[in-house]
Amino acid sequence: MLFSVIIPCRNEGDHLRRTVQSMIQARGPEQEIIVVDDGSTDGCCDFLRSGEMPGVRLFEGKNLGVAGARNAGAARATGKILCFCDAHLELPPGWLTALARPLGEGMAEVVCPAMADSRRPHAVGYGVTWGTNLQWQWLHSRPPGPSYVPLAPGGCLLVSRRVYEAVGGFERGFCGFGFDDQEFCLKIWLFGFRVMVHPQVQVRHLFREAHPYPVGAGELLHNFLRMTFLHFNRRRLARVMEMVRGQPGFAGVMAGLLDSDVWEKRKIYFQRRRYDDDWFMERFKIPF
Repeated sequence: MLFSVIIPCRNEGDHLRRTVQSMIQARGPEQEIIVVDDGSTDGCCDFLRSGEMPGVRLFEGKNLGVAGARNAGAARATGKILCFCDAHLELPPGWLTALARPLGEGMAEVVCPAMADSRRPHAVGYGVTWGTNLQWQWLHSRPPGPSYVPLAPGGCLLVSRRVYEAVGGFERGFCGFGFDDQEFCLKIWLFGFRVMVHPQVQVRHLFREAHPYPVGAGELLHNFLRMTFLHFNRRRLARVMEMVRGQPGFAGVMAGLLDSDVWEKRKIYFQRRRYDDDWFMERFKIPF
């Protein structure tokens, strides 16, 4: 198998069915689709359990979180190239083969498409960067061709299995929702690999005003702090602490983090990486 498309989902309603149908319609050879149901309670995966789409593999989980669900899907995948997708996408014909071209040509190890808002198709993002306080910022200027970007949105992200395994997949110490794609792409760059957007491939993504399941501020803060502890130097980490120490639940999150494997893993990452976080911030002109 060449491609494995992995879709984590939780309470996606009919969006999952439409996404899978879109993928099947655009399906090429050498492709499998894997859905990881992370404890949905709305029956969104019932159509897969009934055998309506026999070519789609369904795996059950509970409280895996986004990173955990993606890793669970990858562990069961057979493809040489992994494509992680949200469960609320519209995909054009030939999207997967076209998106993989920069990988095949040795231009990058992670590739994302241009991502349009399904409700406002003229609003398109060409990869992601960080703002002054490390806030998510879409890149709205369309490059003339495949271009390097600091971060790729996890809503649609392609990576070779070799590189996915080389960096250890998505962060296994994360919980719930948030920062899994940002930490993954940061790690990709620091370990000496490259992230690219392919602007000629465009998918449509449903941007919702609210999550279909509870997302706690504590899990977001935990994931954010774990990412920075794993990859930032002490000077930058001190700046992060000043920025977030007033947030509710900070003390509890910090206590749990410091009691985890974060320092041991940080040491391993610092030994393995090719570039440091100063290089990354300077490379992409991120003011932090």
